[in-house]
Amino acid sequence: MSQVDQNISEIRSLHERALVATNEPRHKEAALERDEKVAATNSMISEIKENLRETADACKRSKHDPSVTKSQMTARGGRQQALAKKFADQLQRYRQMEYEYSQRNRERLERQYRIARPDATEEEVRDAVANDQAGKVFSQAVMSSNRLGDARRVLLDVEERQADIRKIEKTINELAQMFIEVSEMVNQQQEIIDSIETAVEETHVNVVQARKEVKEATVLRKKTRKTMWCIIIFLIIVVIVVGLVLYFKLR
Repeated sequence: MSQVDQNISEIRSLHERALVATNEPRHKEAALERDEKVAATNSMISEIKENLRETADACKRSKHDPSVTKSQMTARGGRQQALAKKFADQLQRYRQMEYEYSQRNRERLERQYRIARPDATEEEVRDAVANDQAGKVFSQAVMSSNRLGDARRVLLDVEERQADIRKIEKTINELAQMFIEVSEMVNQQQEIIDSIETAVEETHVNVVQARKEVKEATVLRKKTRKTMWCIIIFLIIVVIVVGLVLYFKLR
């Protein structure tokens, strides 16, 4: 997970480079390097998620393993849950970073459109940025503003940044889905831990009750034994007295 954190920081830096790039080659270079880092990071994230799922499944199976104590199950479940929570936080930070960059990209495109068409309404600006054909819309606006020499440069820049936004939105959606899955994993693990703790508590109560019953049985046994000896002594005394009475009568 530490490697994922490092990659997220590097992606943030590459996003910044792509955002402030002043020409197409620099933007393309930063975007390419960033896309490679994103692909590697997403692969790591998928692997971590599968490892966590396998660990969660192993924790579930251990409930039916007589060789695993309840305290061991609780410890394993707690570790797995802590890792899953940390991973969920990581996904959330990653998703937030992607969202922020996507918004900054949109804001940049909106500024470009306003420069090309100062009279455009807010709705027209939003539609232009959201339109899949945004590049053509921008270039048409540039050409209509008598800046024909800029049309090709603007078209390429806008198309690349529009593609950036689509890729980032795809990543955001994937991270959102993964976050939901990991959150469900955390909740399921909590249910397992709760059930184990409940079983441990019930066992503790049963042990306490058993100890109480054993103690009561021990006290009762001692009382019974004492009573029995009293009866035996009484009978012995009775026998002696009867014997003495008979002895003196027969004389």
